[in-house]
Amino acid sequence: MPWKPGQRRAQRALEDPFADVPEHLHGPLWDWILAGLQKPTRVSLPGFGLKTVASPRDRYRNVALALRIDVDLDKGPWELAASCAADHAFMLDLVEVMLEQFGYDEGRARELQGLLTMANSAYRVRDDWGGLEERVAPGVKELVSETIDTATGSAGDHLANAWNEAYGRKPDPVKAYSESIKAAEAAFAPLVSPQNAKQTLGTMIRDIKAKPAKWNFVIAEANVSGVDTTLNMMQMLWDGQTSRHGGTGPTRDETPEEARAAVHLAAALVQLGVSKAFDVV
Repeated sequence: MPWKPGQRRAQRALEDPFADVPEHLHGPLWDWILAGLQKPTRVSLPGFGLKTVASPRDRYRNVALALRIDVDLDKGPWELAASCAADHAFMLDLVEVMLEQFGYDEGRARELQGLLTMANSAYRVRDDWGGLEERVAPGVKELVSETIDTATGSAGDHLANAWNEAYGRKPDPVKAYSESIKAAEAAFAPLVSPQNAKQTLGTMIRDIKAKPAKWNFVIAEANVSGVDTTLNMMQMLWDGQTSRHGGTGPTRDETPEEARAAVHLAAALVQLGVSKAFDVV
C-alpha cells in the first residue's frame, strides 16, 4: 500500500503510551541525565545574599548517595551508562532522584517533560517537578489540580499527596487512600461539628445522618437528594478503606485501582465542601 500524507500522524494517534524506557527514548533520556549530572548548581547562602557554585562532582555524589550505590567519583557519571542500559528501572530511578534533588533546575525538568511527551512515555513529570507520575486521560488531572488549587486549609495538600501516591511511578495505594480520606475530612471539618476536635469522616457521616434536615445541597430541585448523594459518597470512601477496619477476618491493603478511585471520589467531595455546594441550612 503506497504511503499517504498524514499516515504517520494517524498511526501515532492510536499508539499506546510506552511503559519502561523504549529504545527511541533511551538515548535522549541518557543525554538529559548526563547533562544534569555535569551541571554546576548555584546555592544561595541565607543571610548573605550570595551564591556559591557546587561542582558537578557534588551533584554526582548526592545522586549516588540517594540511590544508595557505590561509585567512583573520580570517574564521573559515565559508569552509570552501563547500569542504565542494562536496567531501565534503574534509569527511571535515576531520573526521579535527579528531580527530587534538583527540582525545576532552571528549566531542565520542563525539558524532560517535553522528551517524555514526544516519546509518548507512560510517565510525566509531576506538577511540583519533584518526581514522575503515570499519565492519565487529558482533562482528568486538570480537574483534580483545579480542586487542589481552590481548596482551603490542608484539604488541598492531602489531595495532592493522595494523587502523587496513587499515580506515582512507585505507587503506595494504602497511603493514597488514607490521604484521600484526610482530604475529605479537612474539607468538611468546618461544616460538620466544627467544635469536635477529634472528628473523622466516620463521625461526620454519623452527625449528618442524625440530623439530615440541618444540611442543604445547592441543587434543590433534583429528584434525588443532594445531601443523600453526598452522604453516600462519604460512606463509600469511608467503608472502602480495607486496610484500616479491623474485624474477625484479616485486613488487606487497598489495590491501586481502589486507591485511584478514592482519589477522584475525594476530589469530588473536597470540591463540594470548599465550594459550599454542601452546607449548613
